[in-house]
Amino acid sequence: MTTFAVFYRPDLSELAEAVKREFNAVDLSCSVGFSHVLILGGDGTLLEAIRRFPCIFDSVVVHLGLGKVNFYRSAEVPMPPREAIVRIISNDYRVVDLATLEAGGCTALNEVSFFRREHGRLLSFKILTEEGEIAGRADGVIVSTPHGTSGYVVSTYGPIVDYRADVVVISFIAPFTLFLRPLVLSSRRIEVETGEEAVMACDGKESGVGRRFVVERGKRRLRLAVFGEFNFLNRVMARLRSL
Repeated sequence: MTTFAVFYRPDLSELAEAVKREFNAVDLSCSVGFSHVLILGGDGTLLEAIRRFPCIFDSVVVHLGLGKVNFYRSAEVPMPPREAIVRIISNDYRVVDLATLEAGGCTALNEVSFFRREHGRLLSFKILTEEGEIAGRADGVIVSTPHGTSGYVVSTYGPIVDYRADVVVISFIAPFTLFLRPLVLSSRRIEVETGEEAVMACDGKESGVGRRFVVERGKRRLRLAVFGEFNFLNRVMARLRSL
């Protein structure tokens, strides 16, 4: 049976209430069951839903593209909720699976980053992977999913990686030494050890403090409903233009 939950940006509450009335949808909560989650907002709204309600990975996500940044939108153009729901009920869509990262109890769709709380202070680190280890100093370290490389990683001149690639990307924020270059690795587990106390952030939100961290490929993947084609490069260019 197709059932819907809704997670929305506060300024879209009237639209959310109308959807709940017409389609008997409920507010997103892990205490009730549903098959699909409607995201009324942009990518920031989706990331907030993931942070607050990890059960979202048990459902299919329908991202209506109503924000400023809409890389994970379900359609190439914003779609009215009613049209999206009718197409879901008619099974007129496909599902794209997107990788995640897990670190310290958080699940990241884009990236996990590490940096010192004091701005302008270098972070000394050693990174251990299944391919070997590397050490150096930089303003920070970013471990990213393939599709996450069109986000924060862009500021480090890192590569844009096809979302279907079975890899992780490690990049460095303002590296102090020239040999530190972005890495594309097949490792499933990455350890980050720091010489100073570091802050860990999952998709931009602080999630821990320490000197040793473990980042692993996520056991769960985001199941995104897609109407029509999923044009990866078109989405990347739209996201870059929005930055």
